[in-house]
Amino acid sequence: MEIDYDSLITFLIMWGTPTIMVISAYMRMDSEDRASAKQDLTSPQSIFTVGFLLIGHFVTSVGNLFGIHFIKYMGIVILVVGGVTCTLDVWKKSKVKGALVPVLISVAIYFLIV
Repeated sequence: MEIDYDSLITFLIMWGTPTIMVISAYMRMDSEDRASAKQDLTSPQSIFTVGFLLIGHFVTSVGNLFGIHFIKYMGIVILVVGGVTCTLDVWKKSKVKGALVPVLISVAIYFLIV
């Protein structure tokens, strides 16, 4: 298991920067906003749409970082599940945006595989 240093730099920038930004924004919230954010992020709709997309992308990034293809492909499977549920969720609101979501997720998967 060898670490690819190009993937390490990409991983740290791509996941470190947003994580620091989210933590700093969360720390500045008052207790009422924090409770609202926790409730929104733990709802089943949030977990099965955006949550699966983020978890799938994170797992795929870890697979790329360590060069383990099995982990990378498991992340892609989670990403596809999140993409399908996100597509169904967006399709209810707008047909055009619902058709655009699978295209964008397919492009993301392509770049994660390559």
